[in-house]
Amino acid sequence: MNVKENYGNIECFISENVMSVEGEERFRDENGIIQDDYRIEFIEEHLKWIHKALQEGANVKGYHLWTFMDNWSWTNAFKNRYGFVSVDLEKDAERSIKKSGHWFKKVSENNGF
Repeated sequence: MNVKENYGNIECFISENVMSVEGEERFRDENGIIQDDYRIEFIEEHLKWIHKALQEGANVKGYHLWTFMDNWSWTNAFKNRYGFVSVDLEKDAERSIKKSGHWFKKVSENNGF
């Protein structure tokens, strides 16, 4: 709303939004899926506020996470994890979709919660 009210309501994108968690492997279930409900809650809350801003006339054109998968960071290597896709460094960087990735797919397909 600050952009709307103070900068002529120019187009804006929410970019590089991030939820990082150290030691996320501890949330891996018996099927190997990271149960990252904390990330779902974080993103859902941001999307609710974006929706509210849109309803109030803000010119928001997009929302982007910092990264879709766990990646190396300049500040903490692979200690913290960020994305919808887990990278298992113990298994030749095997990738698997986290609970949040499946959730976000449904949100996208349904254009909402």
